[in-house]
Amino acid sequence: MEIKLAPIHELDIRFAESFPVQIFLYVKGGLPDGCTRFHGFEIVNRLEKALKIEVTTEKPKDAICTAIYGYFEQNINLGSDFKSGQTYTVTVNDKSTSFTMP
Repeated sequence: MEIKLAPIHELDIRFAESFPVQIFLYVKGGLPDGCTRFHGFEIVNRLEKALKIEVTTEKPKDAICTAIYGYFEQNINLGSDFKSGQTYTVTVNDKSTSFTMP
């Protein structure tokens, strides 16, 4: 299998109505052809006010695939370990978004 960073099309932060507030990251990414599938994600590092996440796809090596571009959607639980009133930046592959903790 070939594992590659996924093309990212959309990022959105969502707050769950819970106590403590849970933060979820919605990710919409691309599947460049009919053989490529979502592989997984990894929180690579978390600094004081920044998170870096890698989202990957997988494809069989040397596969002959249809040229149909597709999409995947994932919700990633970022947890609740954030300080109220602070702004955080989340970078997923080549895209970034930010949120302020309520």
